[in-house]
Amino acid sequence: MANTAEFRTCPDTGLKFHKPAETLMKLNAVAGIVFLLVGGVIGLLVLLTRWPAVHLLQADMFYMLLTAHGIDVLIFWIIFFEIAVLYFVSSTLLSSRLAGPRWAWLGFILMVVGSVMTNVAVFQGKSSVMMTSYVPMAAEPHFYLGLILFAVGALIGCFVFLGTLVIARAERTYGDGSIPLVTFGGLVACIIAIFTIASGAIILIPTFLWKIGYINYIDPLMYRVIWWGMGHSSQQINVSAHIAVWYAIAGVVFGAKPLSEKVSRMAFLLYILFLQLASAHHLLSDPGLSSEWKIFNTSYAMYLAVLASMIHGLTVPGAIEARSASAALTRVCSSGCARRPGVTRRFPACSCR
Repeated sequence: MANTAEFRTCPDTGLKFHKPAETLMKLNAVAGIVFLLVGGVIGLLVLLTRWPAVHLLQADMFYMLLTAHGIDVLIFWIIFFEIAVLYFVSSTLLSSRLAGPRWAWLGFILMVVGSVMTNVAVFQGKSSVMMTSYVPMAAEPHFYLGLILFAVGALIGCFVFLGTLVIARAERTYGDGSIPLVTFGGLVACIIAIFTIASGAIILIPTFLWKIGYINYIDPLMYRVIWWGMGHSSQQINVSAHIAVWYAIAGVVFGAKPLSEKVSRMAFLLYILFLQLASAHHLLSDPGLSSEWKIFNTSYAMYLAVLASMIHGLTVPGAIEARSASAALTRVCSSGCARRPGVTRRFPACSCR
């Protein structure tokens, strides 16, 4: 059982924070925001270079910064922040202690070391291979090694999250029912993350061995297909995680509940089944893949993933509106006009006649 001294209660929300988990949440979130800031500044420089009237950077500097921008914004920022979200939706929302804080620290350290190592390789100027790093273009060995270390650290974070769910279930910190919808969304993000990391390991480890001379050849088509299992899916981690955060904000700030949890859970399930298949849209010009495979994955499969996002996109504001309507409050706005019943400060628009 957890020691109550290891928890603190938020005075505003009443949520219980496991102190080791809270520290790791903050560090992962801050690390993610740092990489978002770095990538954002670099993105501005890239934009000014693409603007013909300015054309800020020369070609070699442009591609070096474009490589760093892609990796920092589309991989490092997203996964660092996702780990922070996973710890929150498991430890805090379930009022549970974090499973293996030392393992969580090891994972965070590996992620920081790996992300910094990859950035160093890029800024040394000999790894301007873009985020995709398609072979036969070759980066420096520590470019690949940094990505591998980062992936191992993120994988540890995912297993810590899963372990926390097991502890919460065993200690019955959230009752006997299913895990909350927000935690369920985090679980979906974790499953997508494991798929993403596995795809990266399957292709980046052989590529690293190819660079240092232990493997003679990497097939370019095979590389692209597997790499996009990581490159595309890394962005879908963020989709599931930020939608889980939407539901959390709706509940904590507005007291809103989903109109139908079963429908929302089914929409999350559609992400697991179909979101990764849509990575085929990165491979539409590859000659080694059949047209039938491309059409199925970028049409029918992708439609079901889009359907899931439409469900969430309508459910979250719908839940907030339903909560507002249930209060049935009529207030007078500053102009002296009465608001329609059910419209509160959550949606401050008022109707004047």
